[in-house]
This record gives sequence, structure tokens and C-alpha cells, in this order.
Amino acid sequence: MGWPPPCLWLDRKSSPYRYALPRMTLPPVIRDAIRLLFLAVLEHQYVLLFFVVAIEEAGVPLPAPTDVVIAFYGYRARGDLPELAQVVLVCALASTAGTLVPYLLARRFGPSVAHRLATWIDVDPAQVDRWTERIHRHGFIAVVIGRLVPGARVVMSLVAGTAKVPVYQFSPAVFLAASLYWTFWVTIGAALGPTFRRIAGPYITYVFIALPILVIGFFVYRHLRARRKWASRNPPP
Repeated sequence: MGWPPPCLWLDRKSSPYRYALPRMTLPPVIRDAIRLLFLAVLEHQYVLLFFVVAIEEAGVPLPAPTDVVIAFYGYRARGDLPELAQVVLVCALASTAGTLVPYLLARRFGPSVAHRLATWIDVDPAQVDRWTERIHRHGFIAVVIGRLVPGARVVMSLVAGTAKVPVYQFSPAVFLAASLYWTFWVTIGAALGPTFRRIAGPYITYVFIALPILVIGFFVYRHLRARRKWASRNPPP
């Protein structure tokens, strides 16, 4: 439904999953990469979705914001309530699995590793300390609320691990918060996707090319800035 995007059309003379790009001045390797990306989404969409969300929740930067990816899934599934629910469920399970990586590292190695990981993802270690105290006092509810704060999802995993929140409280709290969070983005995609397609349709190919480049550049900048901050706080002896 609503697929393929306007930059693609179906080559009905061959496989029903074979898409061709319009004639435009793009190198063949880029056209092939975009085609393969859409094929992967079509053939293994929920497996791909699970791993994309889980990897980002583990703290690994991705070339495209996961929120945008989930909104795209919501746009594709609009009008189909069971499929929309399936998207939310897969995302919530992926969030629950992915957050266990920073959670277990912080729980095993303590505040020093939590601070180091926070710096790596360009988060002030003082924020980890503040949230650790809150989560230590309030447990489940604090994790749910913290996971709904924009930009604090990965931090909550470090904080909960440092605060020694039991996994039987942490994982259900993550699942509940993730269900609410991803429902919001799926709804955004289903409601606003057609409008976005109508406005950006003629330029969507360029958006798909430019977005990863911009996001990668942003994360490289953040990583270099985080390294400088860490070096300034920990000068060599």
C-alpha cells in the first residue's frame, strides 16, 4: 500500500519484486545500492526492522534516524491495523533486546564504564549520575518515564545498569515505554506519510541519498566532539 515510492516503478515484465530507477544522472553503483535496499526491505522487512532498532538501542549510530524508518513502516502499513500493531510489537521487542547491551555493560563494570559509554555517544556523564539517583529511588516507573524523554533512551540503559535495577524490572519497563514511543512514530507515519509523499515525491531519491550522508557526518562530528570533551576531562599525566 503506497509502495513503491514515486521515484521507483514496477517492472512488470520480470519479477514482481524488481524495481527500476528512473533515468537520472546517478552512478550505476548508487542506483544498484538503492534498488538492493528496497529489495531487502520488501523481502525481510520485519527481520531488518528488528535489527535496525536493536542496533540503535545498543548505542551504535546508524546512517538514518530510526524514528524516520519506523514512520516509513507506519506509512506503508496505514489502514491495516494488524500490520501497524505488528510493526509496534517488533520495534518494542527489538528495543527490549538492544537495550540489554549497554545495561549489562554498565551493571557489570559500574559507573566508570557507564561514563565512558555516555561520552562516546555525546552524553554528559553528569546526566548519567542524576538519572541514576532517580532510578535507584523509583525503579520501574523511572525507567518508563526516562525512556520516553527524547534523546535519553540509550542513557536510561546505562543508568539502569549502574543503579543495579533488576532485569525483571528493567526489561518490562523498556518494553512498555517502547510500545508507547513506537506507537507514536507509527501513527505519525500513517497520518502524515501521504502528505510527505505528495510534497517530496519528485525529490525522494535525492533524499534517500543525502540523508545517510548528513546523518553520518553528524555522528562523526558528535564522536569527535565527545573525544575532545573526554580528553579535556582526563588530561594525560
